[in-house]
Amino acid sequence: MFSLKLSSPSKEYFENLKTYLLAKFGEKVKKEVLAREEEKLDNLKSFPYLGIKAAKFSELLNGYYVLIDKYEYIFYRVDEKEKIIYIELILSTKEDLIKKIQNYFH
Repeated sequence: MFSLKLSSPSKEYFENLKTYLLAKFGEKVKKEVLAREEEKLDNLKSFPYLGIKAAKFSELLNGYYVLIDKYEYIFYRVDEKEKIIYIELILSTKEDLIKKIQNYFH
């Protein structure tokens, strides 16, 4: 099984998500959503190539994968040798995907 390393923007995404969910929906919903997020990331540890090759979005993303669901895009790269998945960027599906990718990966 692989381990996960989250970039600063990824950690910030989860902190903002926690704050938003708590303020908008309360503790119960926050816990439910975070449990789903944890399950998704645990699944990725077991199946690191679950996502699609992110180069389909932009050449800047060559070597990265993206896991897509109803709510977000998770951009990551896999280090087979070290057995580490680096979570680089997590974006809400409501954000301007192309602009955010260009700003982050440029």
